[in-house]
Amino acid sequence: MRIINVERAIIIFLIIGTLTVAAGCARWPDGPGPEPGGTEYQLEITVEVKGVINTSDGIYYIGLDTDGQTGIGVGSDIDYWEGNYYYIKLDSTGCYLYPKDESSSSISLNSSYTIFDNEKKLQVTIALSDLGDPEGSIGINVVTTDSDGSTTYDHLDDNFYINTELYSKEEGISSTDLLEEEEVDFDITEVKAVITN
Repeated sequence: MRIINVERAIIIFLIIGTLTVAAGCARWPDGPGPEPGGTEYQLEITVEVKGVINTSDGIYYIGLDTDGQTGIGVGSDIDYWEGNYYYIKLDSTGCYLYPKDESSSSISLNSSYTIFDNEKKLQVTIALSDLGDPEGSIGINVVTTDSDGSTTYDHLDDNFYINTELYSKEEGISSTDLLEEEEVDFDITEVKAVITN
């Protein structure tokens, strides 16, 4: 009789142990991102143009250098960005984040951008985890082009850098004012960035 009770107890302990191990392996089923209770930091970029944001006739690019160093940074040649920098592209098909790794897929930011202030400003919000959780600083440049991406209309005079610490704020400007009247929608006047949570 006692042998049967001992066997039954061992079986019950084995079942409990198996359930405990299985439950412990499934902590974060949603994949990457902060652990439960962790803080998700975000980079919020606001681009202002002289005219209005016009995705029918042109493209708005935001280049992001996440290597953590200040220096040369993201230039105005968007052909060089692919494979070297993260970048955001807003055109008539929507708003997407393209990773440095060319084999990775783009991420839709269609629910993370807003056009406001009489359509003069574009604001995009990106999770820092989508940029590989960079440490130090992020270099930012903004470029506007025609709808083919072949003619550059405007870009920032220089990259500006934002520290990845919470509530860090920075801004960059473009003093170029050589655009024709019909290109005023692509004349960048100011770009601001802030790290939030």
